[in-house]
Amino acid sequence: MKSHRARAGALCLALMMMSEHSIAQSQLSQAEIYRAQARLFESNFLTRIPDGRIGQRTLDALRAWQRQAKRPQTAELTKKEFDQLMRFDPGKHAWEAISGSTDGTWIAVWGHRSGVEAAKKALAGCQKKSSRPDDCSYVSNSVDRSGPGWSAAVFCEQQGLFRKKGQMFLHNGLSRKSAMDQAFAAASTAKFRPSQCTLVKALNGDGQQ
Repeated sequence: MKSHRARAGALCLALMMMSEHSIAQSQLSQAEIYRAQARLFESNFLTRIPDGRIGQRTLDALRAWQRQAKRPQTAELTKKEFDQLMRFDPGKHAWEAISGSTDGTWIAVWGHRSGVEAAKKALAGCQKKSSRPDDCSYVSNSVDRSGPGWSAAVFCEQQGLFRKKGQMFLHNGLSRKSAMDQAFAAASTAKFRPSQCTLVKALNGDGQQ
């Protein structure tokens, strides 16, 4: 009986917290949520293209920004937090993005003032060119006042039972070597041998390769 009451109490508390959380988020329009996500993306806290919907990735990115801005880590996108976020200067000035698919298709763009636009352009290019557009993923990074950020794409392919299996590994790094090493490490974790993998692109926001 006590266990049942404890579970019921925990459920009620969780529902109350969810209700309060929903009320806090409902203070913003979808357009404002998109703007908040875009600012988090441009500040390198969010890695997914904005969609105007609040999910766990957005809340995690918001909490990371709150931590850096020395604000209470509520992970709640209230009107007050939105206003503070809009005042935050990400300081980015040159973005690149790489998008790649499991068929080996890849697209790279650089020199963009907006990380969101760079990621959208690379993803759209991959989806248009690839025979497997739904498999296109992307990564984006920037050159800012603290120095260059790099991205790398490594494509791996192995013979399966009936057909070849391909996978694109996309990673960021503070240097060209760091981005490449992380991409190859991810391929190794996925059980690809070095002989099955090729570096297809590594660049920073200024287009250095």
